[in-house]
Amino acid sequence: MRLKTAEIDRYGPLYDCRPPCNDGITVLSGPNEAGKTLYLEALLQLLEHDIADIMDPSPRVSEPPTGRVVVENGGDQYECDGTTSLCDISAIEPSHLQSVFVVRDSDLKLPSYQGYYTSLIEKLGDIHTTEINAIQSELIDRGRLTETRLNISSDQSYNNAGGVRDSAEDLADDIRDYTLKIDEESLDELDASRLRLKRELRETEEQLATQEEAKTVAEYDRLSDQLETYRVTSSKLTDLEAFDRDTLEDLRELRNDIARDRGTLQDLTSDIQAKETEVEEAVETLEDLETRKTELERRESAVDDVRSAIETYRNRNDDAASAERKLTLTKYATGTGMLAAGGVGIAGAITGSLPVLGFGVLLLVTAIASGVAYNRSNNRLTAVETARESVLQSARDAGFGVESVEEVAPAIESYDSKLSQVQERATRTDQQRENAEQDLENLRSDQSELQSQIDEQESRLEELLEATAVATIDEYEERVETREDLEPDRQAAWQSLVDRFGELDVDNPSEKAAAWEQELESLVADVDEAEIDAEIYDETDLQNLEAEADRLTGEIEDLEARLAEHDRKLDGFDQRARNLTTQPFIDGPLELGTHSKEGLKSLAAELKTVVNQIERDAELSRKALEIFNKVKAQEEQKLEDLFDPDGLASQTFETLTGGRYTGVAYDADSHEIVVESSDGRTLTPDVLSHGTKDQLYFSTRVSLAQQLLGNEPGFLLLDDPFLAADPDRLDQGFKTLQRLANNGWQILYLTAKQEVRDTMVDEYGLEHVKIDSLS
Repeated sequence: MRLKTAEIDRYGPLYDCRPPCNDGITVLSGPNEAGKTLYLEALLQLLEHDIADIMDPSPRVSEPPTGRVVVENGGDQYECDGTTSLCDISAIEPSHLQSVFVVRDSDLKLPSYQGYYTSLIEKLGDIHTTEINAIQSELIDRGRLTETRLNISSDQSYNNAGGVRDSAEDLADDIRDYTLKIDEESLDELDASRLRLKRELRETEEQLATQEEAKTVAEYDRLSDQLETYRVTSSKLTDLEAFDRDTLEDLRELRNDIARDRGTLQDLTSDIQAKETEVEEAVETLEDLETRKTELERRESAVDDVRSAIETYRNRNDDAASAERKLTLTKYATGTGMLAAGGVGIAGAITGSLPVLGFGVLLLVTAIASGVAYNRSNNRLTAVETARESVLQSARDAGFGVESVEEVAPAIESYDSKLSQVQERATRTDQQRENAEQDLENLRSDQSELQSQIDEQESRLEELLEATAVATIDEYEERVETREDLEPDRQAAWQSLVDRFGELDVDNPSEKAAAWEQELESLVADVDEAEIDAEIYDETDLQNLEAEADRLTGEIEDLEARLAEHDRKLDGFDQRARNLTTQPFIDGPLELGTHSKEGLKSLAAELKTVVNQIERDAELSRKALEIFNKVKAQEEQKLEDLFDPDGLASQTFETLTGGRYTGVAYDADSHEIVVESSDGRTLTPDVLSHGTKDQLYFSTRVSLAQQLLGNEPGFLLLDDPFLAADPDRLDQGFKTLQRLANNGWQILYLTAKQEVRDTMVDEYGLEHVKIDSLS
């Protein structure tokens, strides 16, 4: 790979710098600040427009350069103008170009601390491992993986791949579920169903409009008849205003009251006659009872004598019974006493005993006393007989027909019972008479009041009939029935008119009729009565059409609601798809192409593609990372091979040092470049002189550059790499450069060193271009 053209039109203060790009070594010389470094910066930026970000030191000019660089690689030529880069046509990255193919004096002025050598060796030697690390990083980026577990990352730096994958998968699942619902509920046919229903609704509304026009004409005809009925009935009812059902009821009530009261009056007359008879009978019965009572009461004194006589008889009879018993006892006591006394007296006389004489005297006294008692008892028995005869005589005198004393008491009881009964009946009959006379008086009073009431009712009835100029209640009733027959007709006609036109703020029926007539004319103002057949109007058909229209409207509204919900659902899917950042995973954003089941299926397939792409990228990256981990391990080992003892680095370094050092190697354990001296010692760079270290790192760069190009020669851009070299080292350096040129390397050597311009150019026959000072 070589430069065919390297022309800089402008870069800051540098203008029209067009050195030749021939094979071999070309020296561009000039004093300091002549523009050599500006030329190199511009050339590098045209080769790699991204190199400015990693250049150290940073470019001196902020604006990008303009110019033309042509690179030949593999027989093809490529123009690098800031848009096409060296990395587009080769494996050289900006970092390789900066650290390997460009050698500046500042790159060789190394610091003395140990850490820098390690970092420099990693920088210069880690060619493939850097690429591997970059590849691995890119693989992680490509697979959008986490650094440690290599899971799909949801970090924003990876465009939230994990979140997008999960959201896309969830959305795809939701869409699949919804497409099943579309099939189950025929949601994809909602729009067609709505159009069909709207067409049916239009047809129904046309039929409904025809029915409504026919209804209007039929209603006009009906209301016209109702208006005529209202006029006629209102006129007739005006003449019948005086006749009403309440008055008729009053008349009927009066008639019924009069008939009832007349009947009651007849009943009262009969009751009075009966009561008069009752009074007369009571008087006659009372007179008879009074006669019987008088007769009984006249015997009452004689009966009382009988009571006294019977009482006396009973008392004496009780004494006679006792006297009869005593009479028997005393009769025997007296005889016995007399005999005993005589005997005792004889004994006492004989014996001369005083006690015996005393006892005899006592017996004698007892016999005498018994004799006296006997006499008295006999007298009492005689008195009882006298009393018995007196009782019987008194009873006969009192009117009792008795034959013995035993019949007297029952006769008295019979008398007392009859007297008591007659007295009670007389008292009761007298009370009945008084009551009957009082009832009779009350009946006669009721009769008088009822007659007055009948007279008033007949007068009221006559007044009511005269007020309406009818003779009988039947005539009045006929007028009322006529009115009642007319009123429903007028009411129905009025109600029909009010229902249609509303109540009017007038009371006169004629004025109402005139106003409604105007309303009727307005009703058919927009209807051609002559063209409309009112006969086609059918309320059932109209209601069916209205119901059908309502049904269709409801179904359309339901369908539109479902369709709106369906559209909202589809819009939601569309918005969720649009919200997904899918451009890093597939070409272009996702969206719902058509609001249909097929559109959803297509979107679900695209979402699945996103999910598959993310997962495929992750899986491929994981597998690739496994491979590159193995490759990296191999590359770590190959790092030692970069500095093979027989390699270009060792050959170059041996040439540059005149054989004092025979080899350059890389210690993988210490990550350091080491050199082998001619006496067999292994030395680190820190023990080498400054010039020797410059020669070492120049040798490593050349070796790495050749290996980077696949062991093919290329170009080197040298900015005074041997600025600090003494004449011997400078000569050895150019010998090395000459040998590289002989091997096919193209070398552009920029220098301000006088020895190069004055000595090396002529000694080695180099092409020389002078660059004048920018000033």
